[in-house]
Amino acid sequence: MSREQREKAIARASFLDDLELELTGGCGLCGLEADWMCAACGLCNCHRHDHCKRPAGQ
Repeated sequence: MSREQREKAIARASFLDDLELELTGGCGLCGLEADWMCAACGLCNCHRHDHCKRPAGQ
């Protein structure tokens, strides 16, 4: 396998991983699964969470 083929295979695998995260409610850019999102607002690390208050009991 040539270097170019390896790079394309890696890019394809990364794309598929990111797509799977997006389709299951996560964030491909951050690499977060849906259950790793902010407990207060449900957003990912692409957003600031300075104003978020974690729900009681968590």
